[in-house]
Amino acid sequence: MQGCLDRANQPHYDGGIGPRSPSSVGAASSQKGIAMHVRRRVALLGAVLLLVAAVGPAAGQDEAAPVPYLDAQGNQLGTILIREFADPFTEFDPASPPAEGQRYAMLTMTFEAAEDQSFPTDPYQVQLLDSNGYLHYSSWVPRPADATVPDLQSQNLAPFDRVSGVIPYVLPADASIVRIVYRGDGSRLMTLSDLGDTGAVAVGEPRPITGAEGVTLGSVAVREVMDPFTEFDPASPPAEGQHYVGLDLAFAAAADQALGAYPGSVLVIGTDGVMYWPTWVPRPQPFLLQYVENTPLSPEDRVSGFVGYVLPEGVSVDTVVYNSDRDRFLAIADL
Repeated sequence: MQGCLDRANQPHYDGGIGPRSPSSVGAASSQKGIAMHVRRRVALLGAVLLLVAAVGPAAGQDEAAPVPYLDAQGNQLGTILIREFADPFTEFDPASPPAEGQRYAMLTMTFEAAEDQSFPTDPYQVQLLDSNGYLHYSSWVPRPADATVPDLQSQNLAPFDRVSGVIPYVLPADASIVRIVYRGDGSRLMTLSDLGDTGAVAVGEPRPITGAEGVTLGSVAVREVMDPFTEFDPASPPAEGQHYVGLDLAFAAAADQALGAYPGSVLVIGTDGVMYWPTWVPRPQPFLLQYVENTPLSPEDRVSGFVGYVLPEGVSVDTVVYNSDRDRFLAIADL
């Protein structure tokens, strides 16, 4: 899954490689300015490479690979590279160990802007997804005073800029981290690194839904993915540059538990890493597969039906997730 809830258009950088010299200065002065600018760029790049060389590849990866970050228009603003994921992180200040029932983790990574684009970066949007679908945000982890790699800060990178640093986390001791994701502007859930099994099942199979205490409340199944969905009302085709997608969903409550069935919280993540919410997709009457509605289910009850989406052309469904709680994105089907 590549690595999603607003989209931002980023400015295009149109600068040159150095300040313009007045014509009276002459060609020699102009060449000198360019050479000084290039030397500064090379020196900056060299310093960054020395920092990058000090850390290793991400856990669960054979070889670190940068993940491109695109804006809504498909322009590549830059790349994100996971260098190392220390879980647990043990090089903390010994005077401040993790609390009982918790552990520290530390992510080392690099943001790099494209040569012709600015790149707004937000390390707080680099989050850890556990096997139960819950996201974990960065937090403060005490490190010794002589720690040399700084914490990453949010900033807008100019073209060709590159920053590296660490992002700390405080995790429950029993949390199993299966994926490192980037939320970007909040509209994404793009994968930076796969570390384990998310528990997503094949299309047609039920995915159990558990409560906060680990009790199984029921299940949700993606019985079919229609991408593209072509049986729409011919009087209401998708807009130019878009296509319809349909899911056949089924919710079922456990024999001894009530279940809130909320198809409006079933999101599809596209191959662009963006999360797409359900929307109205017109279908001609008659049809047997009804539009499924948000419904509280009593034990042993079940509901099923159609849920529609609109995706850009060229983007297909990669994963289906259930956003049953604010910070929970339970993977229910991987395509």
